[in-house]
Amino acid sequence: MRRPSSRRPSRWQRRAAWARAVACCPSCQVLPGTPCRQGSSPLAHGAVHARRYQEAEATAA
Repeated sequence: MRRPSSRRPSRWQRRAAWARAVACCPSCQVLPGTPCRQGSSPLAHGAVHARRYQEAEATAA
């Protein structure tokens, strides 16, 4: 019998979730908590733009 999967989010997924939660994205003009978009669809796998990481780091400083 297989054990249930207990996979934890990767370091990159946690970092993207943090950036999404604390910063708005200057690239796609979305507010904190909203996924980044490319055109009219969200970025694949919950990714965020590089500028959003920079904004999140500036917010934390």
